[in-house]
Amino acid sequence: MIIAGAAGFKIPYEVLRFALGRKEEIITEEDAKEFFKLVAISVVLILIAALIESTITMRIAEGI
Repeated sequence: MIIAGAAGFKIPYEVLRFALGRKEEIITEEDAKEFFKLVAISVVLILIAALIESTITMRIAEGI
């Protein structure tokens, strides 16, 4: 969830830097690549967590 949060703050952070005059462009190609990389990692980790929740947790609950 921390990675997903970081991805969510990436775009507003870059826009703020542009608004304050610390960047030439709003979002560079490198910024976009980093954002999409964070999103992809987040999606993969959430899918893994969902798989664990649906299989392992169910087996533990049946054993109780």
